[in-house]
Amino acid sequence: MQTLPTLESNGGMLTYKDDGVDRCLGYLMDFKEHGVHDANFGKVDVTPEAPEKHNQVLDEAMLKGLDERCEIGMGGTFYWSGEKVTTFLGTVVADRAITVRNRSITFTRNGKSYRGRLPKDGNAFNFRRIA
Repeated sequence: MQTLPTLESNGGMLTYKDDGVDRCLGYLMDFKEHGVHDANFGKVDVTPEAPEKHNQVLDEAMLKGLDERCEIGMGGTFYWSGEKVTTFLGTVVADRAITVRNRSITFTRNGKSYRGRLPKDGNAFNFRRIA
């Protein structure tokens, strides 16, 4: 785990400086008695309300980035439900124009095409824009 830098709230999204560049935490999980955790930093000291707001703003930013800034070769991580592609929170990314062959998945959103590889176990998959 990395050492947690100083966090700032940017419209509800928890951000930090990384060599002068603003970065945000990933989705946060609230394990109640064990605290709030981020995948990269582990336990983070935030208010009980922070994870819900942060995750909501992050979810919106992920989709906005996909629609407005994702260039060919860029990508990220989404989830496959067996019927649709979603964000971590379950927001639908694509529910049609999806092709699954073996473990390869291709989906289209707003006229842009993406391809990824589904894992043997689990539903999270990495993808890249291909057209």
